[in-house]
Amino acid sequence: MIEQEAAPEAATPTGAPLRVWQRVPQGWIEFRSFGDRSPQEWLDWYLVSAEGWLPDAARTAIVDGFRAGVELFADTSFAFAGVSLTLGERPAAFFLCTNVVPAASETSADATAFHRLLPLARFGDGGRSESFTTPDGRVGTLTLGASTDGGMPHVTAVGEIRLAGDTGTAVVMGLCSDPAQSAELALHVAFALTTTQALPEGAEPTEPVPAAP
Repeated sequence: MIEQEAAPEAATPTGAPLRVWQRVPQGWIEFRSFGDRSPQEWLDWYLVSAEGWLPDAARTAIVDGFRAGVELFADTSFAFAGVSLTLGERPAAFFLCTNVVPAASETSADATAFHRLLPLARFGDGGRSESFTTPDGRVGTLTLGASTDGGMPHVTAVGEIRLAGDTGTAVVMGLCSDPAQSAELALHVAFALTTTQALPEGAEPTEPVPAAP
């Protein structure tokens, strides 16, 4: 499932640079972070794998959608934003965007209890809250709910988790075009939260270390 990595620059409250790193699904179309590539270079690299089989109409739709997405997120503070498309019997578009809030000295590390109160405010009577635990023992939270905002039925999820080392908090918003795939959307958001890392200069990403029993 994991094919790509990206590392945009962020900043701590003191102004020190902080690299934000996240794994993304196979086939992920990124709108925000391209590593050392320009958006056009990233798009050219992405389309190489489609040569010889992707219909012209589909290629045009991907190019137009990519450029619109890049323009939409160009001036935002998101570390990552993009979309994953699934085909077959249950076609759907999964959209995710990630923001990392650097830690401040007075910030509490545990927002889980408060977060459980948010589904009703965010999504009304149909909202629900779930939690998950990462391999290294951190607890993240998700709120989900169906919506018809914009005239199109969809399911939305908002999740957050404290980053390892108390470097900050990752917040991921997800959306799926198929309201019946809320479980799949929750999995996408939880995975993005689990893999997000804030790295000091010179550090490389690592796999989560399992928590002690």
